[in-house]
Amino acid sequence: MVWAVFVGVLVVVVLYILWQMDLLGKANTKLKQQISAREHELLKLQQAAFQLAEQQRSMLQQQLQQVPAKSVLTAVELKMCQLLIQTLPVVVKECCSKAVTPQQVIKNQTQRLPDGAHMELMMKRHSRLTTLWQNNSVMSHLQLCTVVVALAQEETQAKAG
Repeated sequence: MVWAVFVGVLVVVVLYILWQMDLLGKANTKLKQQISAREHELLKLQQAAFQLAEQQRSMLQQQLQQVPAKSVLTAVELKMCQLLIQTLPVVVKECCSKAVTPQQVIKNQTQRLPDGAHMELMMKRHSRLTTLWQNNSVMSHLQLCTVVVALAQEETQAKAG
């Protein structure tokens, strides 16, 4: 009799464990589907961000081409401005797909250039750039690129006036 009760309780416990495992399996499947959907959505967002960065780069490059050669910005600073604008899509792509900051991406890009160290100097020299540079986020980098072009145009106008 005791063995029958023991076996009965054991069967109930095993059935309960199996039922819980089945529930966990269904929850696991649902979570995997949600993760897959989120990853797919993330890829779409990354692609959209990259495309927007490409468009922003094109627009800012056009604006930067309108800056006269006799800008108040030094030739090296204009070169750094061009580098910031040209690498905008790369920065967005790298920051979205990897755990890196815009400054890390820019540092990798400027290491190959003889004037690469001038980027930091430019950021310190122009106070409107300093805070955006120090924020070191994708959004602040986008704003930094816009402000760099506006700064180049503004200084050009100030010198011409």
